[in-house]
Amino acid sequence: MESLFFPLLLALLAGFMFLSIRKQKKRMSEMQDMQNSVATGARVQLTAGMFATVVESTPDFVDLEIATGVVTRFSRQAIVRVVPTDEAAETYPGAFTARPEELDDEDGSGQIDAPGTESRPDDSSFADRPGDGTTEDK
Repeated sequence: MESLFFPLLLALLAGFMFLSIRKQKKRMSEMQDMQNSVATGARVQLTAGMFATVVESTPDFVDLEIATGVVTRFSRQAIVRVVPTDEAAETYPGAFTARPEELDDEDGSGQIDAPGTESRPDDSSFADRPGDGTTEDK
């Protein structure tokens, strides 16, 4: 019985390694297919987490618009995923996370602030900082 334990353990380990390598190769093949099939106008996410729109593509590189009028060149391998159309609107700078009717109008002024832009209270300690434009800085 003990003579069968070690070979059985080796066979189990070899089987696990074979399945693991096969799964990794399949995932790598799917990633390469996705990177090669990226078309102009697609919204993509890069390895750094940055979102961009494909402007032009060559076999090795893609030109991406990362902000309005800012186009940079990246290797195709930097693309992690193509963002689905229904999620793409949320990846643009300044996108609202809530609908306008869900944003509350707390001060009654009729103006709605964008999420994350809170007005700073009038505090005299801010005026004492250097570079605030007062005549004492000159």
